[in-house]
Amino acid sequence: MEHAFQNMAQCLAHFPPIARLRLLAFMHLVEYPDTTKATLEVTPSGSMRLTLDTKVAPDQAHRH
Repeated sequence: MEHAFQNMAQCLAHFPPIARLRLLAFMHLVEYPDTTKATLEVTPSGSMRLTLDTKVAPDQAHRH
């Protein structure tokens, strides 16, 4: 799993900043599920919004 995250991090450099932020937030959820709060909102029309929140400060590798 660690190698997959390293490969993904190398690919992130080619993504727009907002895409990098979203992927890094999801990776944080996978790596540290106990420190991340996930909220999924579904509207009657079928649109969805996933909100990830954490109180843990990112380490230097994940700062933008």
